[in-house]
Amino acid sequence: MNNLLVWNNISKRRIIRSDVPIIWGLYFQDGASPSFEGIVDLHNRIMFYLVIILFGVTWVLLSIMRNFNDSKNRLVYRYLNHGTLIELIWTIGPALILVAIAFPSFKLLYLMDEVIDPAMTVKVTGFLLGQKLYKIINTSNKRQFHIILLRAKNRIGPHNQDVISIIFGSLLGDGYCNKRLIEGSRICFRQSSIHKEYLFWLHDFFYIRGYCSNLNPRLYVRKLKNIDKLYTGYEFNTYTFRSFDWINKLFYHKGKKVIKKEIKNYITPLSLAIWIMDDGGWVKYGVRINTNAFTYKEVELLTKILYENFKLLTSIQKLSNLEIDKYSIYIKSISIPLLRKIVQPYIHSSMLYKIGLK
Repeated sequence: MNNLLVWNNISKRRIIRSDVPIIWGLYFQDGASPSFEGIVDLHNRIMFYLVIILFGVTWVLLSIMRNFNDSKNRLVYRYLNHGTLIELIWTIGPALILVAIAFPSFKLLYLMDEVIDPAMTVKVTGFLLGQKLYKIINTSNKRQFHIILLRAKNRIGPHNQDVISIIFGSLLGDGYCNKRLIEGSRICFRQSSIHKEYLFWLHDFFYIRGYCSNLNPRLYVRKLKNIDKLYTGYEFNTYTFRSFDWINKLFYHKGKKVIKKEIKNYITPLSLAIWIMDDGGWVKYGVRINTNAFTYKEVELLTKILYENFKLLTSIQKLSNLEIDKYSIYIKSISIPLLRKIVQPYIHSSMLYKIGLK
């Protein structure tokens, strides 16, 4: 398969796989627009009627050739008579078939004729190492790329690297992935009321890219265990995507969040920034990241990823105020200048205090 070089605002470029014609291919390529998907659906609908007509006409012709040939009946016209019923059938039947084809074709025709703002512009700029180079430019800030009234199995990737980075950073922090039976998975985001600006920023990020509805994050209230106090916050979730199932399998085992070594390839500076904004905090001269939900071995793996990906020096600290073993990651003061250089471009202004900036 050929490669598409996709450009975006943060990570600059991203290589994805594109559908291409194959030798002796018998079906259409994957559609890149709702119009083409409608054309493929209309083609399948018409082919259904054509197959029925083909078998019906073939059966009638073979029956006539078998039962009324010259060797069996030389005077086939002797008892020939008009049949009102059969004439009604072969007149009204085709008319009904044409009506069944006409209505969806007219609907598709009017939809294709509607003039809308383009979701993207594809500019072919030449050849690079024997492969075509494409530049895809988003031409609008409106939600463009995913339609609400689609089943999850029809919402496909590839997903932008920034989207994947934010999802991975959130799942390391306060976010969670919700598996919805056979339909697919959705990503849920939740923050307390004091971090309202940050959560609404996340919502705008996913809304502009078509991953969630235009409804504002909903307010929720819950009572904390053993404490007579109400906790308020905001939450929202993405649409359900079957192409998110691999993320669910990577982060969950029997419903419990786990850390696997494969996530190393997806932890980018943006992921680290989201993780710190979710679960990080400034402590004296360093940054502490809460990893209460993970085992010691998983926390150890995370510290290894931080060093291998970003050269950050860290230590594992045990939370002494709890009876059970819980751990956090402490980014040492010697690595704070490097940390700020890596994540500050992605940190929301309301969260700069988490890396010791105001």
